[in-house]
Amino acid sequence: MSGETFGGTVQSIAFAIADRENSPGSRLLASINPSYTWVKLAQRVPVRIQIDADYVAKNRLRAGTTATVTVLESRETQEHR
Repeated sequence: MSGETFGGTVQSIAFAIADRENSPGSRLLASINPSYTWVKLAQRVPVRIQIDADYVAKNRLRAGTTATVTVLESRETQEHR
């Protein structure tokens, strides 16, 4: 799947994340395990993306896994649900 390009819609973006070692005490923030040393924790934000139904390899994707993605803004007008 590396390097593939396919469409999807951003469903939600977390407002913030909690560092497990310096927790502010609130359990309402998304908790991120800093498993990648090359990505700063502050740059890792949980984003829920709904993959387009017509993506042929959709059955190979697994819910809850980690991915590094690039989000490109669509200039097409879309109806918000």
